[in-house]
Amino acid sequence: MSDQIRMDSHKLIYHPERVASWLQGKNIYPIEVEISPSGACNHRCIFCAVDYIGYQPDYLDKDTILRDMKLMGEKGLKSVICSGEGEPLLNQDMPEIANRIKSYGIDVAMSTNGVLLSKEKAKECLASFSWIRFSVASMEEKSYDKIQRGKPGDLEKVRENLFDAVRVKRENHLNVTLGVQCLLLPDNLEQLPDMAKQLKEIGVDYLTVKPYSQHLHSENTFEINYEEMMDVEKKVKEYANDDFAVYFRINAMKKVHHEKCYRMCYGLPFMTHIDAKGNVWPCVAHIGTEELCYGNIYKQTFQEIWEGQKRLEVIKNLNSLDINKVCREACRLDEINKYLDELKHPGGHVNFI
Repeated sequence: MSDQIRMDSHKLIYHPERVASWLQGKNIYPIEVEISPSGACNHRCIFCAVDYIGYQPDYLDKDTILRDMKLMGEKGLKSVICSGEGEPLLNQDMPEIANRIKSYGIDVAMSTNGVLLSKEKAKECLASFSWIRFSVASMEEKSYDKIQRGKPGDLEKVRENLFDAVRVKRENHLNVTLGVQCLLLPDNLEQLPDMAKQLKEIGVDYLTVKPYSQHLHSENTFEINYEEMMDVEKKVKEYANDDFAVYFRINAMKKVHHEKCYRMCYGLPFMTHIDAKGNVWPCVAHIGTEELCYGNIYKQTFQEIWEGQKRLEVIKNLNSLDINKVCREACRLDEINKYLDELKHPGGHVNFI
């Protein structure tokens, strides 16, 4: 599994035609879009990157988002991640949205805290997902409650829902990958090995451990020295086997507090973000910065936004800024940007392959 998922790298290498079109200066459509089905959230995680938005009860309209997903699929969209600034399953239409997007030939994934992914919902839509990633800070109640700040008993619901999702997957021979993501903090460091043990027993496919990445606008802030925490990697990976993978994202951890080696974000044409209000953004790092908004799908179709002049002006504006000051550390696009920067600025002797 580890070689295929490339958790701490990128997958743009599998889309050479799109990259070639981009290198030729064509206005390509994104390969991936992240949507926020819900602006509301049932947790108040201490590390939440978008806490500054305020967890507003906004929900993407099913018909509007499906209209644009169908069109985007025809234009080359390959995947949709349901995640964003809130809990996706607070949108009552989430199962249908996933099922319909999949019917358009587009891969669908979801990041969720897992509290609302009941057995009934799993039966309704699990077959449509390529992967579902549960965001779980700990499998120990005290640290879980301290970090995720949900309702009492939420961890037990998550545990039950993980068991049920694994059961639904196995009974129906589904191809969905079920994983758990844990953001490494001092408050859950000691619990990580036992967390891996429990998740392996439940039967999920993997545990991934990632670093905290400071959002420019978030209200929370942490100063974490990950070099002092890397010894736990060996203890956690002791539970890995052919059926249960552990991705300890040491590459991402080493990027924290390090400057980027490229001058601009080349990856923006390959992915985008649609928030719960229907606003289209370059990426999640810029939600709420109005001058960096491409447009709104309630006012224009996605095609009109993507092919419009305003998006080009936003990208030009972004590329004029210091990327080390306006973007997040350990950004999702970092590995893609390194790859594209090398293609744009190759070294010598490239024909001696």
